[in-house]
Amino acid sequence: MASYEGNKTKDFFYKVALLTYLFGLPNFWIEDFKLPKWFMRSFDIFTKIINNVLYFFILMEMIAFFTQENLSEKQKSDLLVYGISHPILYSYRVFISYKEDNLRAVLLDLVVTLKKVYNDVKVERQMIKKSLLYSSALVFSCILAMFFYTFDSILHVIRTGATFNVVITTWPKVEDRSTLANAGRIVFYILWWFFMSRVSGAYTTVICLTTCLSHQYTNLRSYFENLNNIFETNFDQAVKEQKYEDGFKVGIALHLDTLRCTRECHSICQGVFSGQIILNILLLVVLMSQMINSERTLVTAFATASSASAVLISTGYFMWNAGDVTVEASRLSSAMYLSGWHNCHGRSSITIRKLVVITMFNAQKPVILKGLGIVDLSYQSYLSIVKSSYSVLSLLY
Repeated sequence: MASYEGNKTKDFFYKVALLTYLFGLPNFWIEDFKLPKWFMRSFDIFTKIINNVLYFFILMEMIAFFTQENLSEKQKSDLLVYGISHPILYSYRVFISYKEDNLRAVLLDLVVTLKKVYNDVKVERQMIKKSLLYSSALVFSCILAMFFYTFDSILHVIRTGATFNVVITTWPKVEDRSTLANAGRIVFYILWWFFMSRVSGAYTTVICLTTCLSHQYTNLRSYFENLNNIFETNFDQAVKEQKYEDGFKVGIALHLDTLRCTRECHSICQGVFSGQIILNILLLVVLMSQMINSERTLVTAFATASSASAVLISTGYFMWNAGDVTVEASRLSSAMYLSGWHNCHGRSSITIRKLVVITMFNAQKPVILKGLGIVDLSYQSYLSIVKSSYSVLSLLY
C-alpha cells in the first residue's frame, strides 16, 4: 500500500485499526501494518476460523431455547439476554466487514486528505482525548459485565454444586457432569471472550470514527474563523481580498468533502446504530425484569447492573457522538459569517458576499445521522429511547 504524510490523527487511527484487527475485525487501515507478513497470514486464517465458529456458537445458543429443559429462573433469564443480544452484537462485525472498503476510503479522507489542507492541533488533541475516553470506558464496562457474570456462575457452583454455565448452549446439558461436557463448557466460555472481542472492536471503530467526524466540523469551523487573520497582514488590500476569496473557496471544498465523509460514515455505521437502538430497548426490558424476578444477591445485582450500564453507555456514546456531528455542523455557518468577509471593499465585496451567503445557506441545512432510518441520533432521542424501555416494562408488570 501507499505511504501517507503523518500526523497525530493518523498515528492514533493506526493504533485503533491495529487493535481492532487483533480483536478480529478486518484490516481497514490505509497503509500496511508494521507486522511480519507471516504473522498476518497466519492470523488472518485463525481469525477467519474463529469468526465462522462464532456463527455456530450463536446458533447453538438459539437452539438452546428449545433443547435445555432443566434451567433455573436465572439461567432462563441469562439465556434470554444472550439470545437477544448476541445475534445483534455479532451483526456489528458483519456490517463493518461488509463496508471495509468504504471505511478505508473515508479514513483516508478524514485522517490524511482533509488534514493536509488544515489541521487545528488543539482540536486534534481534543478528538484523540475524547476517543480514548469513550472507547476505553465502553470496553471496560463490557469486560466488567463479563467478569461479574463469570464470578456469579462460580459462586453458584460453590454454593449449590451445580455445573459451571456462564453461557448456555444446546450442548452440553446443564445437568451433564461428564468430562467431555465440562471441556465443552470451557471451550464455549473461551469462545464467548472471542465473541466479545469482536463486539469491542466494532464499538471502538464506530466511536472513534464518529468522534473524528464531529471534530472535523470543529476543525473546519476553526479554518473559517482563522481566515479573518488574512486582513491583519501587511499586504495590499487587493492582495488580501484575493487571498481571502481563495481561502474561502478552499473552505467550501473542505465543507463539501466533509459532508461526503458524513454520508459515508452514516452508510458505514447505520446498521450498527439501528441494531444498538433495538438492543437497548429489548435488553433493558429483559434486564429490569431480571432484577425484579431473580435471586437478590449482591453479585447477581452487580452482574445485571453492569450489563445494563454497558448497554446504556454504548448506546449513549453512539448517540452522543452522532448528536455532536449535528451540533458542530450547525455551528459552521456562524464561523463562515465571522470569517472576515466584511473587510472586503468595492466589487470584491459584492462577489464575496454572494459567495458567503450561498455557502452559509448550505451550511445551515441540518446534518443528522439516523438509526432505523427514522430515529434522529441525538442527546434528546437517547433519553426518549431509555424512557421507552421503562414504558414497555410498566406495560408488562
